[in-house]
Amino acid sequence: MRRSLLRFLILLVFAGSPPSNGQELSPAPQTTGSATATYDRGSFAAELHRISDILKKKPSKRELVALRSSLPRRWTVTSREGSFSVSSEPLRDQLTTPSRENAEAWVNHLAEEVEYSAKPATSSPPARGELERILKRPEFEAVRPPSPSELLRQRVEAWIEQMLLRLLGGIGQHPLGGQILFWFLVIAAVGVVAMWVFRFFASRDRVNALPPSAAVTAVRTWQEWIRAAREAAKGGNFREAVHSAYWAGIARLEDLGVVPMDRTKTPREYLKMVAEPDSGQLAASPVHREPLTALTMGLERAWYANRGAGPEDFRESLSHLEALGCLLE
Repeated sequence: MRRSLLRFLILLVFAGSPPSNGQELSPAPQTTGSATATYDRGSFAAELHRISDILKKKPSKRELVALRSSLPRRWTVTSREGSFSVSSEPLRDQLTTPSRENAEAWVNHLAEEVEYSAKPATSSPPARGELERILKRPEFEAVRPPSPSELLRQRVEAWIEQMLLRLLGGIGQHPLGGQILFWFLVIAAVGVVAMWVFRFFASRDRVNALPPSAAVTAVRTWQEWIRAAREAAKGGNFREAVHSAYWAGIARLEDLGVVPMDRTKTPREYLKMVAEPDSGQLAASPVHREPLTALTMGLERAWYANRGAGPEDFRESLSHLEALGCLLE
């Protein structure tokens, strides 16, 4: 019995004295059940560890009651950022129950949070460099402070908004003036829409009144195209040589009246016109259709598919031109 009483008195004495761990701590209040107690973050963490040490020793019910009575209603923690108030009610409620582990877990968790918040923020150079590299990506280009022009635009917009609010607020005090302004705006909007519609139809009528453009005629004869093809072949540009040979064949068919003199057609359209001539055009014979088909395929491989061309491709193109009746010098 005497040992229990002595242990209880020792706990009461140590309950009010924070442990010394080499740093200057604010003294813990000794008033039992006081309203508040003020600490800095270091001394508050030490006080929490003191309570945790008591709970680890599996105190008796009487010792838990004594510990609960020694707790203030609130802990006030001061720091550079300001003062923070932490209620002790959650811990006091846990001390009234037989679940001592819950109270110990609550105290340890709060101590960890306090100690973590007291640690200075660290910034490693690699992390800083990685952050700068990420912010230099194109998707983060817009993340920047507003420029002087943007600030000026925001001020102008704010001023216009303020003026409109004043105007609309004044209109609310004068119903007749508000109605006049409303109908004026309606008439102005209708006039703008009507003018836009009129200009749209007027411009379309001018376009329709223009005479149809004449068909684009060839600027080179088939002889000139053959000459250009040979010059390209001499320079080693067989892709251009095949291209010029194809247009020499088209110019030859234009002279014969097999295809119209319209260079807006695509190679496939020319080939279709030769295979299926329209009314009023000369029916193409296999003499024209087969060489043009071969020239078109060579053009598509060398020019559009960009597969390249060589001397053999150019010689084949010249043989197809001879089949169309082109005299090669």
